Amino acid sequence: AIEALMALNPVKFRYKADEDEKHVGFIAEDVPELVASKDRKGLSAMDIVGVLTKVVQAQQKQIDALMAS
Repeated sequence: AIEALMALNPVKFRYKADEDEKHVGFIAEDVPELVASKDRKGLSAMDIVGVLTKVVQAQQKQIDALMAS
């Protein structure tokens, strides 16, 4: 999960249909296979949430261990 998270590269972009509105997201072709759709033209937001959850859980375990020592 940490490797997948570190491979995500958030970018700023605007849709052609609404160039006044700014967005932040990922380029589907550049995301790790773990969170990409099979055709690499999209990505799964729920898979990204899963990756983030796993990383936060691991970090919390490390924090707890450091606080206990």
